[in-house]
Amino acid sequence: MKILDHLEEWLITFLMGAATTIIFFSVAHRYLSGMSIPGLQDWLLGLNFGWAQELCIIMFVWMAKFGAAYGVRTGIHVGVDVLINRMTGRTRAKFVVFGLLAGALFTGIVGTLGANFVWENGFHY
Repeated sequence: MKILDHLEEWLITFLMGAATTIIFFSVAHRYLSGMSIPGLQDWLLGLNFGWAQELCIIMFVWMAKFGAAYGVRTGIHVGVDVLINRMTGRTRAKFVVFGLLAGALFTGIVGTLGANFVWENGFHY
């Protein structure tokens, strides 16, 4: 069970490190291939780093997903509840329910727009 307790941490660490390394090499490739150093420039121009940005975007999305899950599981997820914690009883409960419903509405809107985008994009490509 110890491995599963730290799996999210390891995944987040790996994704951050890998994305940083890929972007570093991509930027270095971009600038070094512009230098007119015989042999090196020809070799660098033969390399293709066109995939680096897309891969890092995908890695960032997965970092955010695992990070949010880790934050919720450990109780360190970002939340602004100073005002809510000062309320008492039924007033607090109403605001908590409102916040949950607003979050569900936002998720539904984003999910619907995303599904519509994927559906429409699938008919054209």
